[in-house]
Amino acid sequence: MKRMFACLLSLAMLLALIGCGGSSSQPSNSEDSASSKEIVIKYPTFQVGANTAAPVVAKLVEEFNAEYAGKYRIEVEDVPGDANYADKIKVMISSGELPPVVYGGGYKLLDLALQADLVVDLTDAVNADPEWKAMYNETWESTDCRDGRIYASSSEGQLIGYYYNKELFNQAGIKPAETWEEFFDNCDRLLAAGITPLAMDTADGAWCTQLLLGAMIAGSGDEGLEFMNTSYPTNYNIPSVVDAIAKIQKLYQTCTTLDANGGAYENAANNFFSENVAMICNGPWMIGDFSDTSKTTEGFSDKVGVATYPGGFVYDAPIEGMFVTKQSDPALEEAGIAMVKFFTSPKAQQTALETQGMVPAGATVEITQTALDAFPLLADFLEQASVCEKRGNTLTGLMVPGLEDTFSAELPNLASGADTPEQFCQVLTDFATANPVT
Repeated sequence: MKRMFACLLSLAMLLALIGCGGSSSQPSNSEDSASSKEIVIKYPTFQVGANTAAPVVAKLVEEFNAEYAGKYRIEVEDVPGDANYADKIKVMISSGELPPVVYGGGYKLLDLALQADLVVDLTDAVNADPEWKAMYNETWESTDCRDGRIYASSSEGQLIGYYYNKELFNQAGIKPAETWEEFFDNCDRLLAAGITPLAMDTADGAWCTQLLLGAMIAGSGDEGLEFMNTSYPTNYNIPSVVDAIAKIQKLYQTCTTLDANGGAYENAANNFFSENVAMICNGPWMIGDFSDTSKTTEGFSDKVGVATYPGGFVYDAPIEGMFVTKQSDPALEEAGIAMVKFFTSPKAQQTALETQGMVPAGATVEITQTALDAFPLLADFLEQASVCEKRGNTLTGLMVPGLEDTFSAELPNLASGADTPEQFCQVLTDFATANPVT
């Protein structure tokens, strides 16, 4: 009996050991499975659908997912409209929860995220990669660096002038102005010919209007040019700004369409595509739209000319780049860094250049003949811009975070005459002074 009990006891102990051995190997298998699991990067973007950058973004997503198959995968979340996108990211910043990668664009999202301590420092990652590091020049650093540290990576340059309808200019007997006096004379001559001179807007940051306004400020003299190269100014009560605001007010009231007051970029662009106006301020990314028959008529691109601003001024600054946000999982942050590096690489910038006509941000990225042949208007503009001695960032690109919204909200009052130029400038000064960037 004792022998039988001893045998049963031995058998039980053996089964227990086997059971323990089986359970001890299970976590190892789970760990292997977890380590090999594909990391998903959820990426909200407005660069989808009819957006001019949509084909480029779609191509880069496809190529990234193929290169990192089984390791990383981008899932795009469509956010129609750049204003909706900016609002969505701002809400997410307030909540402290951001997607792994954010495209900063012209919306001051990087600084807002930095203030909330939500941004991953890219300095070590960039410095460890000679090709990545070589793309940074002084201008790019002013856009994507803070206190000597790298927090974002740009792929898009912001070399901007304005476009004009050559047929409408011919009807008025004018050519692109070399001085601001000539510019306003051109507007008068267009009006005399029954042609509305300018595409303008007030909503969503008033993109087209702020470009025209900033160029006027820069062209007013040394004070204005210095202002257009000053990050986060707090005083808008200076003669060069007040005078330019007064000119913009007059243009709203005499030289643009009725829908400019309250209208967004889409309204301004449609007025140019429809030949309702003679001029629009915008960058090279718009060039592809001129031959898009879903937006304008066949052959419209042949009617479009391009010019730098009077006085030899051109906007020249990278668009705020992509940044990686802090996540609870370090592996997701690493995935975000890989995505930003891929999307802002010289190859990616070359893709955007040749697909969209986007001027690259990187100092080492070559403007290829393929791009120049595909976009003759870009070739013309680059030649004109190469001799411009006056350069600066966009007006809203220099503003303290949040001021762009105030600027846009107050513009209808300026356009209607409810605000004087001095009152308008005081509103900007009050906000900037109360919300300085230190």
